Amino acid sequence: MATPRSNYQLFCCFILFIVPLTIGDIVDEEFEGSRTLVLEHSFSSASHDAFVKRGTIVIQSLKGNKAQFTETVPFSPKDRESLRAAVENDGLYRVRIPVKNNGDVEESYVSSATTACNILESGLSDVITISFDQAGEVIGVSIHGNLRACSGIDVPSANLTYWKTNVDITTTVSGPSPDTQTYIDKMKRDEQEKARNQDGDNRSFLAKYWMYIVPVVIMMVVMSSADQAQQGGGGGGR
Repeated sequence: MATPRSNYQLFCCFILFIVPLTIGDIVDEEFEGSRTLVLEHSFSSASHDAFVKRGTIVIQSLKGNKAQFTETVPFSPKDRESLRAAVENDGLYRVRIPVKNNGDVEESYVSSATTACNILESGLSDVITISFDQAGEVIGVSIHGNLRACSGIDVPSANLTYWKTNVDITTTVSGPSPDTQTYIDKMKRDEQEKARNQDGDNRSFLAKYWMYIVPVVIMMVVMSSADQAQQGGGGGGR
């Protein structure tokens, strides 16, 4: 039978095990910086001012790829008409997310587009992928419906009442940086070695290259002797 003291020790061990895990999760979330992004959309392929708010995307964890879309504006009958009109005109459905403007006067956006028919025939089911850099800033967005291709089917209005959106997160990873310092050190060593060779060898031209000159001189002497012998032998006979 467990004593009160043993129960107390087990309880303390449980607390010591659970609390660090919970604190670690909280610190990790705070370090990543949860944030809310505004998602805007447009059924027009041309007008820059046709974007309206579609909802918000809450980024819960970049490392854990945790994000959720919340539809703050209902998909109205007017939106259905605009979407159907875009499909009839073979138009695009566009989305964009405002990002930091870094002091610029005009607000900047990351944007993407897909065919309007893909959004219509998928019944407002889509996937939005948001790309972040290593500093946690938004650098891109992409959207696509859940269909590979449009088939021209008639979608009832009852299937176009609310968005069924999945959000994916990607984070860019820097590739290995070149080891420039090692290359610079090697260049310096090569230059120093070259300078030592130039300063240390003060021999004359003959002293440096006698091994190449001597064979040539010997060949010239042998050839000259052979010519003289042929000339002497030719002049003695009658």
